[in-house]
Amino acid sequence: MEQKPQNTDPWWSDRTLWIARQIFTAYPEDCTGLKFSILDCGCIYYQRVFRDGEIDPKFGIYRNASDGPCKICMQQENTWKERVIDEVVVYSSRFIIQD
Repeated sequence: MEQKPQNTDPWWSDRTLWIARQIFTAYPEDCTGLKFSILDCGCIYYQRVFRDGEIDPKFGIYRNASDGPCKICMQQENTWKERVIDEVVVYSSRFIIQD
């Protein structure tokens, strides 16, 4: 019996790339990177990284609408930083080649 290769990417891989495309399109000049924090509840917290390398002190939060509101995050019993299971950084790069 032949085994099919399994997708080894975590569930958040495609979702973080989708979020990154949306933000890079909306802020093409200001935002050159994004720092994602993946939480055990399925929420994704993110911060923009600016051209000068500074990280935005404000966090954005993404949760798939089909999952409904997050009961864990709404309770705010623990800090979200205690529930981070992975961190992902995505950068947008452009190269200009001149003759």
